[in-house]
Amino acid sequence: MAQWNPLHDLVSLQDRMNRLFEDASERRAGERVRHSGNRCGVQDVAQSDEVEGADWYPAADVYENDSEYTVSVDLPGIDRAALDISVDDNSLTIRGKRAGQDTTKHRGECPRGNFLRRFSVPASVDQNGIRADYKNGVLQVHLPKRSEQRAQRIEIKVS
Repeated sequence: MAQWNPLHDLVSLQDRMNRLFEDASERRAGERVRHSGNRCGVQDVAQSDEVEGADWYPAADVYENDSEYTVSVDLPGIDRAALDISVDDNSLTIRGKRAGQDTTKHRGECPRGNFLRRFSVPASVDQNGIRADYKNGVLQVHLPKRSEQRAQRIEIKVS
C-alpha cells in the first residue's frame, strides 16, 4: 500500500493553482490583444472546461523563425501511442495520459493522469503542412508559415 505524502499533495495543488492563474491571466491578455487586432504567433489557450478535464499540464515552449512556429512540449515517459495531436478551428490541441505504475510508490513527483495543452494557431500557418516529431521525451509540433505573395512591380505604359 502506498504511503500518503501530504507534502506531495500540497505541491501538486500549488502547481495546479499556479497554472490556473497563469492561464486566466494569459486568457485576459489574449482577449486584450484580440480586441486590439495585434494578435500574432502561437499562443497558449485554456478553457474553463479543460481545467476540470486535465490532471496536469506539461511544460511547453513556443519558438518562431522565418519559416515556421515550433511548439515544444516536455513529455518524458509518455508513450507515443498515448498522444493525441489535432488542429481544429485554428486551435492546436495536444492531449494524452501518463499511466501510473503498478508498484508501491515511495515518492511521487512526476504527474500522472490526463494532460492537455491547447494553443491558438494564427491564420498565417499552412495547416496542411503541420508535422510533429517525438524524440527523447520532447514533442515538437512544426507549424509552417504560408509563403507570402510578394508585390511585383509592373510598369504601365501610358499611350
